[in-house]
Amino acid sequence: MLIEKLLNHISNWGKFWFGLIFLGSILNAMLEKFTLLSGTPYIWVLAFGLGALIGLVAKIRGVWL
Repeated sequence: MLIEKLLNHISNWGKFWFGLIFLGSILNAMLEKFTLLSGTPYIWVLAFGLGALIGLVAKIRGVWL
């Protein structure tokens, strides 16, 4: 029952989780490597927040682009 609910949640919110985890990680690495903000504390909040926002927009729209 719990596993079924968890799998249902993941399938319904898959785009959001992909944006948060995958795109957030990529944006975090890019911001740390290529910007002047690399020494800024909590830059990862901006990166993962932007990834989550992209994923949420994709979930609402139903498509990525």
